[in-house]
Amino acid sequence: MISIKSITIKGFRNILSTTIDLQDITCLLAPNNYGKSNVFAAISFGHFFMSAPADRKIFMMKDTMSIPVNKSVAGRPFMFCMEGSIDENRDFQYGYQFDWFQNNGVNNQIIEGKISGEFFKIRDNTKEKPKFATFFQRNTENGAKYLPSPTGRCDKPLNIGPHELVINKLSYFDELFYHADLEAILKINIQGIDTLSNPDDYFKPQVHVRKGDNKLTISDWASKYLYNLKQNDKNTYDYLLSAVQILLPDIESIEAIMTSPKVQVEKDVPFTYPDRYEIMVKEKNNNQITRVQYLSSGSMKLLYMLICIICAREERTQLLLIEELENSIHPNLMQTLLTIIDEMKGDTKLLFTSHSPNVAKNLTAMQLYVGLPSNKGIVDFRTIKPSKVKSVLAIAGAGDMSLGEYLFELMLDTETDPSLIELFFTPKNEE
Repeated sequence: MISIKSITIKGFRNILSTTIDLQDITCLLAPNNYGKSNVFAAISFGHFFMSAPADRKIFMMKDTMSIPVNKSVAGRPFMFCMEGSIDENRDFQYGYQFDWFQNNGVNNQIIEGKISGEFFKIRDNTKEKPKFATFFQRNTENGAKYLPSPTGRCDKPLNIGPHELVINKLSYFDELFYHADLEAILKINIQGIDTLSNPDDYFKPQVHVRKGDNKLTISDWASKYLYNLKQNDKNTYDYLLSAVQILLPDIESIEAIMTSPKVQVEKDVPFTYPDRYEIMVKEKNNNQITRVQYLSSGSMKLLYMLICIICAREERTQLLLIEELENSIHPNLMQTLLTIIDEMKGDTKLLFTSHSPNVAKNLTAMQLYVGLPSNKGIVDFRTIKPSKVKSVLAIAGAGDMSLGEYLFELMLDTETDPSLIELFFTPKNEE
C-alpha cells in the first residue's frame, strides 16, 4: 500500500510554509485561531486539485476563500508536496505549484491563475547508494520534460497547458514504464471526518430520486455500512461494537438493521421505495431499544467517527483528517480512544486537531505539532526538538504543570521570548 510520510503546503490563506511529518497518529495542538483548520483545508484543497478536471482547476485557482490575503503570504504561489513510499523498496516525492488568479483593484489588471511548477521523483532503496531520480520536471506554465525509458534521461519535451498537471497527462501514456506509479499517486486517498456539524445528519435517512431511472436512493451510508459490515465481516463488526461499549459504558447493545418496505405496487409506478438501514441502541437506563438518534451528540459523533475509521481501513485510505477529536470523548478516556483508534485504523494514518492540553500527555513529542504565536499572523506549527524534550518536561514540572499546560502557556503568552521557542522547537519552516 502506498504511504504518505509528509505533506508540505505553501501559499494558502495565512500559511506561508508548513510541513507535517506524519506519524501513525499526529496531532496539531493549538488554541483557536492558530490555523489548525487552515492546514486541513490546504491539505484537502491540494489533494483534490490533483485529480480535478482543467475547468475545475481554473475555478479553484480563483477561490477567494483560499487565496492568501495575509500581508506576509499574499502574492505567493500555492504549493502542495507529498513524500512517501510506493512500496517497501521505493520512496517518492511529488509536488506542484500554481500562481493564484489576481484581480488588481487599482488598475483592474486581471492575471489568470496558471500552474508553474511540478515534479515527480523516485528513489530505489535496493541500490547501494540510493538517491532520488527525477521522472518528470516542469518549470514553466507550458513546458515540461519527462523520462521516456528506464535507460534514458529526463529530457523528452512535453507540451502542457497552464491548467493541466503533468501527472494527469502522463497517466494516459499506458506504455510509460512508471505508468502504474503515476496511477498510484493519483489514487492516494485523503478523507476528512466531519465531527463538528450536527450529528443528527450522520444517521438521518434522506431520500433522493436517482436520475436516469425510477429508483430512490437513501443517504444513510453509515447505518448501511455498519449493516453490511455485520453481514460480511462479523469479527470487525463485533470489535467495533465492543470498542464503542468500552468508550460509552452506558450502552448495552447496538444493532444495525435493514427494513424493507412490504408494499404491493402496480406496473409502471413512478418509483419504488428502497431499503432503509437503521442503528438501534439499548442504553442501560432506558426501558426499550431506541434509534441511534436518541443518543447524545457526543455519543453519535464517536460512533460515526469509529465507523469512518473502519471504512477508511477497508478502503485503504492513506490519511484521515479529524477536527477536534476530544469533542466526542471524556478527557479521562482519551488514551483509551487513541489506543482503540491505533488498533482499528490499520495502515491508515490519522491527523487530528485539538485545543485540549490533556491530549499532550497521551502522545509523544514527535506526534505533536504545536501552534506557535506569530506577530505576522501566519501559521507556524512545529515539534519539540528531540534533544529538548526532557528540558521542556523539567520546566513544566518545576512550574507544577503538565506538558500540555506548559505548551499552552507558551502558545498563549504574547510576550514569550522568541529565543525560547527557537531553543525548544524545530526550525521554522522557511520558503
